Amino acid sequence: MFSTVFYVKVKLLGACVLMLLFLRSALLTAAQLPIPITSEKQLFLDDYLVASMTRVQRQVQSARKFLGNPVLWPTEAWEPPMATIYGSVLRDEGKFKMWYKSGMGVGYAESDDGVSWRKPKLDLTIIDGQRSNILFRKKSKTEGPDGFPYLYELFGVHRDDRESDLSRRYKMGFLDIHWNYSGPLADPFHKTQRRGLGVAGSPDGIHWKLIQDWATSAIIDGATHWMFDTNLGKYVLYGRTRKGLPEVVEAWKTNAWFKDWFSGRAVARIESPDFVHWNFAQPDTAPVALTAELSDKPGTEIYSMKVFRYESVYVGLVQVFHATPIEPTLEIELAVSRDGIHFTRVGRGHPLIGVGGPGSWDRFNLSIANNDPIAMGDELRIYYGGRLYRHSPYNGPDKGPERGGIGFATVLRDRFVGIEASFDGGEVLTKPLQILGKELHLNARADFGQIVIEATDRVGKLLAVSKPIKGDALDLLVDWEKPFDLRIPVTLRIKMENAQLFALWSTN
Repeated sequence: MFSTVFYVKVKLLGACVLMLLFLRSALLTAAQLPIPITSEKQLFLDDYLVASMTRVQRQVQSARKFLGNPVLWPTEAWEPPMATIYGSVLRDEGKFKMWYKSGMGVGYAESDDGVSWRKPKLDLTIIDGQRSNILFRKKSKTEGPDGFPYLYELFGVHRDDRESDLSRRYKMGFLDIHWNYSGPLADPFHKTQRRGLGVAGSPDGIHWKLIQDWATSAIIDGATHWMFDTNLGKYVLYGRTRKGLPEVVEAWKTNAWFKDWFSGRAVARIESPDFVHWNFAQPDTAPVALTAELSDKPGTEIYSMKVFRYESVYVGLVQVFHATPIEPTLEIELAVSRDGIHFTRVGRGHPLIGVGGPGSWDRFNLSIANNDPIAMGDELRIYYGGRLYRHSPYNGPDKGPERGGIGFATVLRDRFVGIEASFDGGEVLTKPLQILGKELHLNARADFGQIVIEATDRVGKLLAVSKPIKGDALDLLVDWEKPFDLRIPVTLRIKMENAQLFALWSTN
């Protein structure tokens, strides 16, 4: 009896060992499978393609601010001094349309080119006997407009061509606040308030009706953004929460400014099939997508994040608040994700769009539009808001007046981040790749330098060498010294001299 049980146990143990070895082998094999390279561009915002880098650095490419900024500024008699892009800019029906926060109201403007804007005089809001471009306006700070009793401020507008109900073709999201609330859905961070997402619909983007208050209470504040993720077939919203990491709070709380300044702002992520029913609806339940870390400067908060799908990645435009009395500013940095859930900061502390210097209209406080960047030829146009004043609780002599407007900055296609080498030369070694096209392309700058690519097999045998790649172009074709079949698994050794590399892809 004993020997039989012992034999069975040994057999089971052996089977378990074999299974573990099999699983280990399967995992190693999966890890070594080559990454497919298709016509969808692979950007170098992260290390997805990269096995190693030598004498190169990853550098955020600062967006170029339009010289004619701001393109929209309060100029009419009915306008308050503050206009900011808590809102959206859409290219729609042959023109540009803008919805923005105008004081305590929602402003609307139109443009043929996105540069020169018209503020149509509508009959919707009469101010001092004049028609205005205000779609609706709050009665007071704590009382919403007629039909929107809890509206506090605009998030943005989205045109939904999937919507069968034409009265809801345009969807608006806004922050709801019930200022004197004592029920079970009170916001834990504003204990006498109920906060959440309000939703309105419109057939034309001008005439709006409430669809739902409190569609979700999982987000709590302004500067909330969303997108429709075609990969998921769902809306994905990235909204404000407060989730300072315990180790961050512990490390920074010894600073004298900590109690007055640091709120632990962070960005949470929720999903919906219809923009009304969300997978997280209760206060303080949404999972965090991005928050400050110990590697940030003390006082850093993630104020908001606009996410959009771009080629092979999700790009996050991160509104970073430097929440200290020393230099309180809000700037736009970058993050990247492969699934829209887990994000990595890119070029931490190096803004894509930074505040302006003395004399500028965007001196201290930047916000980002809710819409995806708009493709204009070889450029991506990013609309943003700029304000002259510092964020509270700053109240010192360098605060600035509460005035603001809207402008834009541009990024060349694919060129959010570059891998750079100087004259001493550097190289990028890729992971194994499966190039599925017949030709390999780069987005690169090497007009006063060069890039040479070596292709090797799995064991490091040299298969081919490219001719020196020179020039500055969004599409540079890789020309090989001798023809060879690219469509076998290869590793690329990309040798760079005084050059920048932004993306690669293949075509047939």
